[in-house]
Amino acid sequence: MRYIENEGRLVTSASDLKAASECEFAWVRAIDARLGRIAQIAEPEDLTLERAARLGDRHEQRVLDEYLADDPDGVATIEQVSSGDAPALAESVRLTNAALADPSVRIIYQAAFATHDFVGFADFLVRDESGRWLVQDTKLARRARVTALMQLAAYVQRLDDLRVDRSDRVELLLGDGTTSSHLVDDILPVYHLRYARLIELIESRRIELGAAMGPTEWGDDRYFACGRCATCQVEVDASRDLLLVAGMRPLQRTKLREAGIRTLDDLSVAQTPPPNMNADVFALLRTQAQLQRASEIAVADAPDAAVPAPVYRVVDRAGLAALPPADPGDLFFDFEGDPLYTEGTGTGTGTEWGIDYLFGWVDESETFSRLWAHSFAEERIALQRFLDFVDVHRAAHPHMHIYHYAPYEPTHLLAM
Repeated sequence: MRYIENEGRLVTSASDLKAASECEFAWVRAIDARLGRIAQIAEPEDLTLERAARLGDRHEQRVLDEYLADDPDGVATIEQVSSGDAPALAESVRLTNAALADPSVRIIYQAAFATHDFVGFADFLVRDESGRWLVQDTKLARRARVTALMQLAAYVQRLDDLRVDRSDRVELLLGDGTTSSHLVDDILPVYHLRYARLIELIESRRIELGAAMGPTEWGDDRYFACGRCATCQVEVDASRDLLLVAGMRPLQRTKLREAGIRTLDDLSVAQTPPPNMNADVFALLRTQAQLQRASEIAVADAPDAAVPAPVYRVVDRAGLAALPPADPGDLFFDFEGDPLYTEGTGTGTGTEWGIDYLFGWVDESETFSRLWAHSFAEERIALQRFLDFVDVHRAAHPHMHIYHYAPYEPTHLLAM
């Protein structure tokens, strides 16, 4: 998204569709930042996302290299430019339009589109068997996502605006080497709905563009807030929002807010549940709020460098009683995994993804044991060694149990 100050105009992109669909509040706050009303909220550094971006770039380059190797004279490569560089962008659009009209061009890489309020760059436009232009996008993901399909639909719409003969389908070239094909008629309605909502968001702020007014207020019911992004988290913390309560669901938050219960502190002292909320659910949420409040007080009152004991309350004795008796052979098992690990091509585009690189367990004496794996071959060996250890340990402790933290552990053991 860019704000053209001398024209009072917002220019969006296909990625804005994704951003606004994930958190409208953060997106309109980004408008406020463009207008100088607030400082830009920076997302915290995420090394996994950075690595995924690098792998995504390599995946895109690999596809381009394959197209160039197959038909070097039929590929038109449009130089990648900044959307803020108006002359360079205009030249990229001109070259794109020329390539679209050139019958000798079979593939356009980084096709540029620009209108009064939209700028976008399509990874690939490919002539299909009927000579129509097919929109393709490379994604490191191993399955299609709605937000990715909306981006493809945005480029289809631009082709329609140009009255260019285009295919009735689009394709996502996924990170595992597969192609996910979708009918345009299935995705355009979703795109039109999301784009119309994007325009609504802009119009809701347009009267204020350039005006000396404050930023969008937290809790403004006109805008959906995800509650998880960096922009939301700042406001959640500052306002002591109900989203601070562990296990709070958006619908539960809505019901509590409608009853005048708007903060963690309000909930901790509330006496009666909202009329449309189950009393047991309310009681559990209130207990959680009370425990978190008590923990905050304990931390504040603790001497310097002291770590207070956890504050807890048993709310389901029957649940604890259902646990089997402790056994000297009990183990507590956990995996650590890397979902972006792959092998096979040396470019991060293998067909098998994800490695469990650390098998770890703690025994009754609190001794931590581990098995490392830095390749799929080593992962196989680690699995075999772990199962061999369990066989021997079980022979010595026939009533042992293996505890784990989530469905991830048994699911991945069975998968391997």
